[in-house]
Amino acid sequence: MGHGNTQKILLVIFAIGLVLILLSLGQYRSLSFGLNPMREGFYFFEEVITIPFTFVHGLWTDYVALVNTRQENKELSKNLAQSRVQCMTMQELRSENDRLRGMLDFKSEHAEYRLYPARLLAQDITNVFKTVIIDRGSKNNFFTDMPVVCPQGLVGRVITISPHTSQVLLITDPNSAIPAVIEDTRVKGIVKGTGTNILNLEYVRSTEFVQVGSVVVTSGLEGIFPRGLKIGRIQQVKMDQHKIFAKILVSPSVEMSKIEGVFGVGGHGTDAD
Repeated sequence: MGHGNTQKILLVIFAIGLVLILLSLGQYRSLSFGLNPMREGFYFFEEVITIPFTFVHGLWTDYVALVNTRQENKELSKNLAQSRVQCMTMQELRSENDRLRGMLDFKSEHAEYRLYPARLLAQDITNVFKTVIIDRGSKNNFFTDMPVVCPQGLVGRVITISPHTSQVLLITDPNSAIPAVIEDTRVKGIVKGTGTNILNLEYVRSTEFVQVGSVVVTSGLEGIFPRGLKIGRIQQVKMDQHKIFAKILVSPSVEMSKIEGVFGVGGHGTDAD
C-alpha cells in the first residue's frame, strides 16, 4: 500500500474520531442546525404530496357514506309507505267488520221483517235530488216504495227499480214525507226533507208538549213504512201561540253522506232466499 493511501486512511479515521469527540462534548446541537432545514423541507414536501390524496380520499369516503345514506333513506321511506298502507288497510277492514257486525245485529233484532241487504253503488251529488243507487233490484225482491234502512235508522224508500239496481229517495230530499210519531209523547206529525241534513217535523200543534232530544220514529200510517223505525232526534222547537203548528227541526239518525250498507224492508216473516 502506498504512502499516500495510508495518509488518507489516517485522515478518515481522524475525522471519525473528531466527530465522535464533538458528539460526546455536546456539539451535536450545531450539527442539528444544519439538519433542521432538511427536515422542514421534507415535512412540507410530504404535506404537499399527501394533502391532495387525503382530500380525494375524504371526498370518496363522504360520497360513499352519502350514497349509502340515501339508499337507506329510500329503503326507510319505502318501508314507511308500506306500513302506512297496511295501517290504512287494517283500519278499513276493521271499519268494514264493524259495519257488517252492526248490520247482522240489526237483522237479528228485527227478525219480524224480511231484510234484504244491499250496497251503495252511487249517490246523487247535485242539489236537485237526494237519492242513491243500490246494487239490488227486482230480481232480488226489491220493489217500488220499499223502505230502506240501515242499523242507525231510516234511509228512505225505493222510487225506481231495474232488475239489478234500485234508486232510493233519501228522507232528506224535499219530496220525502214520512208519517211519524214522537216516541215518548206519542205526538204525531209528518217528517219532511229540506234538501239539507235537517228535517222538519210538521203539523204538530203549538199546544203540544215537545222536548228537545226526543226520538222521532215512523208511525206506520199510510202503510209504506213499518212502525217504529228510527228517523232522528228533535234538535230545535219553536212554539208560537199565534200559529197553529210549531216549528220543529229534527236531526236524522243516519248521516246520509256516509251510507254504505243498507237493508230493504220486505215485510213480515222469515228472510227469503
